[in-house]
Amino acid sequence: MLQTTVPDPVRRFAVGPQTLKDLNYGEPAEFDGGFEWLHFDWTRPEAREFLENDPDIDPLVMKALLAPETRPRFNLFAGGIFLNLRGINPKPGMQQDEMISLRMWIEKNRLITMRRVRIEAINDMVLEMQAGHVPASVEELVSRLASYLSRDIGLSLINLNDEVDEIEELAIEGTDDDLRSRLAEARRQSIVLRRYLAPQRDALQRWLEVLQERNRPDIREHARETHDAVLRYVEDLDAFREKAGILHDEWLTRLSDKLNRNMFVLAILSVFFLPLSFVTGLLGVNVAGIPLADAPWAFGALCLGLVVMAALQIAAFRYLKWFN
Repeated sequence: MLQTTVPDPVRRFAVGPQTLKDLNYGEPAEFDGGFEWLHFDWTRPEAREFLENDPDIDPLVMKALLAPETRPRFNLFAGGIFLNLRGINPKPGMQQDEMISLRMWIEKNRLITMRRVRIEAINDMVLEMQAGHVPASVEELVSRLASYLSRDIGLSLINLNDEVDEIEELAIEGTDDDLRSRLAEARRQSIVLRRYLAPQRDALQRWLEVLQERNRPDIREHARETHDAVLRYVEDLDAFREKAGILHDEWLTRLSDKLNRNMFVLAILSVFFLPLSFVTGLLGVNVAGIPLADAPWAFGALCLGLVVMAALQIAAFRYLKWFN
């Protein structure tokens, strides 16, 4: 029975018509009309050793397969096709934008895949083949792997969409003090995802053209669904960024309005107390000649005059509609 996880440093399959064999490394793969699939962890030295000892692999292809960081791309070589795609492992605790790379070297009767961390799409593909759904060609296997990767990206975008909707609702209600940091994180995730999905859309478009040239209409229709899904993801991410930008502007507007209201209240208070402060300051100077300095009723008269002055100011403010 096939294992449900991919062991290091290599997993090797012989794929024939409706038949799958899980081979040990070095075991001959003899299938009439079939192909071989080798899956490596490119961080292990065994992967580099295998590529260096294979005369059919171009040095440029080997460099692309072992590159530390790559964006999705499609390159056509004389001996085959290099296709690099990105996916997401839908596991708890992982960031929505934590995309992982799956590098593929596609030959007529052999597929070499490279990864750094375990990819759930690979395990799902193995389980599907174990259940009897064996691809009939290398092109079909590549298209189905791309479909699994796109499926996991779609799940991540659903979570991101829910987060943006929740932020929008909280922004309308104004009930979340942590809104700004959550909004910034959502915008960052959408930017990172689009950075990889836009070239992935182009790479899948090139793959569709290859399937058209090889006259594989059945596989091409399946691959077109994957390409259309990635195209929708890119459009959704553009919409997310626009919505996040609108929410950010709304948040800044509300913050500015709140600041302006506070400054307006402070200005009103300053204007209100300015005449009162002037009168009390003038009468409080320590020099001779202050009117009514010796009258016992002067303090009460002064307080009454200040109250009248304050009432006149309030009436004037209301008449000028400075506040309601």
